[in-house]
Amino acid sequence: MERLKTQDVNELIELLDEINANIIQRLQRESITDFSRSRLESELETVRQLMTEQLDDQVIPTLNRQLTELGQYEARFEVRSLENVAEADYQLPADTQIRAAVFDEPLQARGPANGKLLEPFMREWQEGAANRVSQTIRAGYAQGQTTQEIVRSIRDTAMVPNTQNLKAIARTALQHAANEARQATWNANRDIVKKYRWVSTLDSRTTSQCQALDGQEYEFGEGPMPPAHIGCRSTTVAVLDDDLQFLDGDGTRRDRDPETGQVGEVGAQTTYYGWLKRQPAKTQDSIIGPARGRLLRNGGLTTERFRELQLDRNFEPATLDQMRELEPAAFERANL
Repeated sequence: MERLKTQDVNELIELLDEINANIIQRLQRESITDFSRSRLESELETVRQLMTEQLDDQVIPTLNRQLTELGQYEARFEVRSLENVAEADYQLPADTQIRAAVFDEPLQARGPANGKLLEPFMREWQEGAANRVSQTIRAGYAQGQTTQEIVRSIRDTAMVPNTQNLKAIARTALQHAANEARQATWNANRDIVKKYRWVSTLDSRTTSQCQALDGQEYEFGEGPMPPAHIGCRSTTVAVLDDDLQFLDGDGTRRDRDPETGQVGEVGAQTTYYGWLKRQPAKTQDSIIGPARGRLLRNGGLTTERFRELQLDRNFEPATLDQMRELEPAAFERANL
């Protein structure tokens, strides 16, 4: 999934680079410093319109295509996966259902994306990208910069952030598409798929929210869904009917050694904090902080109880003071 994201993002960045080159070429035709104020505002509006139209014609449709293709692939992949587990007449959602799941279900990512549908989420980036370029031009003009100085400033303070933001937004949107398509497939096969389990990445880059959600099971429509934040790598897997639970016995999942970067495997039932507890103390402290590290090692808490303390009722990270109120004895044992 991460390799696919990188491939799709690179395709989008190539398109954005072409658009940026067109904008720079236009600006270099004349001396912006010599513009009158009205001429400047007219040029800014032209640049904004040109950039918006090209993003609308190239980047947004390409991302929509990527999201649609990924959603359709994920639904088919999930059906094949279920067929490999247990024989049954599984239902594949229609393409219209998959598209609706991808584009009509709101993102749950923390921050400004929370509750937004994919289209306004992407449109907001598009508008921000165009505004950042025009604002940089206006600021350079006000400071008396030459055209070449303004162009350098655009590259550094507008186009670089626009590129980084596009990477983050595209990765988040692709993760959303994969999870929603998978959920649409499970909804069509509720006689076998009863719940879903949150699966976070076992490495040092996983956020505190995803650390605590890892391994948790939820009824459909009652729990959080990835992406939990911009750039989230978490996913979900099906929890099957009780009669099929024995199939989980020999499963494995990937992990990455925080020190060496080497990828290995651990048991499928290993949760993030169970994995973290096996790491050296310095690694624990670097990932969750010294206080939480000491609490994990010396607080006498099970990994499950430690996990429960990490998030509040809204699945937001809890503070140390909030955790202390719930488990004062554990803090005393850890000498915190």
